[in-house]
Amino acid sequence: MLPRAVLALAVPAMLLAWSPEQPGLFPATLRANLRVGAPQASDALIVALLRRLRLGPWLDQLEQGLDTVLAPWGQPVSGGELQRLSVARALLADRPVLLLDEPTRHLDAATAGDVLAAVLDQAADRSLLWVTHRPEELARFPVVRRLATAPGPRVAAPGAARCGPPRSAGR
Repeated sequence: MLPRAVLALAVPAMLLAWSPEQPGLFPATLRANLRVGAPQASDALIVALLRRLRLGPWLDQLEQGLDTVLAPWGQPVSGGELQRLSVARALLADRPVLLLDEPTRHLDAATAGDVLAAVLDQAADRSLLWVTHRPEELARFPVVRRLATAPGPRVAAPGAARCGPPRSAGR
């Protein structure tokens, strides 16, 4: 039997895929970085997801494609590319709960909208926690919980703002 402390850490890891506000990379290939939570993910699935997250042109310019070693010792990655790679890693992990913290940080409005549409499509059957400072993104969610910053711990504002069903991605 596993100790309670081990279970306390293991259970959330089995349920939650997280894309942090300040993600990192492993000194490994692009493929290895994305397969961290999904070792079985096929190259075709990875490439399709990267294209959906508007990383296709970036991927196409990598001479070694998915075999490219990423920074700090390899290919440099911009802030927006890093954020989308982190989102891809979380989506590939196929956990029932996604926590995406500032997933459109460093992105222009058009790219951010495409990333949001891709995530909503990919995460349709999962619980999604989308943390953002971009109010225009909130209209795409059926339920929004606003957090207020106060001197001290963050507290949930009373009630939830209902925004209606998600809008289509213009398809």
